[in-house]
Amino acid sequence: MGEFWKRLVFGFLFVVVVIGSIIIGKLAASLMLLIVVMMASSEIVNLFPHEQDKPLKNIVGCCSVMLYVFFVFLSGNFDSIESGIYIAPIFFFVPLIAALFSKKQDYVSIVGASWLSMIFVALPCGIMTMFYNEELMGTDKGWALLIFAYILIWVNDIFAYLTGSAIGRHKLCPRISPKKTIEGSIGGAVFTMLFAYFINRFLLNVFFFDNLISNVEVLFLALGVVVFGTLGDLTESMMKRHAGVKDSGSLIPGHGGILDRFDATFMAMPFVFIYLLLI
Repeated sequence: MGEFWKRLVFGFLFVVVVIGSIIIGKLAASLMLLIVVMMASSEIVNLFPHEQDKPLKNIVGCCSVMLYVFFVFLSGNFDSIESGIYIAPIFFFVPLIAALFSKKQDYVSIVGASWLSMIFVALPCGIMTMFYNEELMGTDKGWALLIFAYILIWVNDIFAYLTGSAIGRHKLCPRISPKKTIEGSIGGAVFTMLFAYFINRFLLNVFFFDNLISNVEVLFLALGVVVFGTLGDLTESMMKRHAGVKDSGSLIPGHGGILDRFDATFMAMPFVFIYLLLI
């Protein structure tokens, strides 16, 4: 199988698994995201310049999973969300305590990998489960908003790549990601905003919601997805460049690891969630 067809087939399967899990319901989506948290956390550990030891992976994985499961619990208990926000920071002390009593000298890797995994992976995945909270989102179709956000992220990725390949000349951030161009980012933003406008006007507000998001608000939503999605992509590229690797893993043939597929999602989804709460 050629590289193009490999990317196409496994990319399609990836989309089916993600969207299918979300449509099935909160339990399926939560289990899918739990797998994402565990595998992405493992990939982050592998990107750190330290001795690859099992205890470190266990600490990072446990901290991330605990924080994620805590947010899954909060997503189903609206009255507990406010108090939960104050409790969540406690989880960040766990790797500090583990580092203090660790026999390893690599304290920075223990704390750094754990915090990065919790902030960049577990927290965004936990926030995604909040879309199923009817009281919080103001609708029982929060799953449709979650799918909409995923599609916007993918549309931006696709058209930023196509535009950049066609007319890209000026590098966006050459030190971290030499292939990304300013023209590609602009092209991705334009197509994503147009796509969001038409989908919101002729699909979401017709079949799913009663003007939950105005046509103007959805343009700013799409723009935010582009900006934060690109930041997420660059953040993961920075980690890979620091580690001297091309991909974070090899789980998805032709696409790399979990981090490679969810990097934009990890930063874009918290923005989408907060933006929808504010409008």
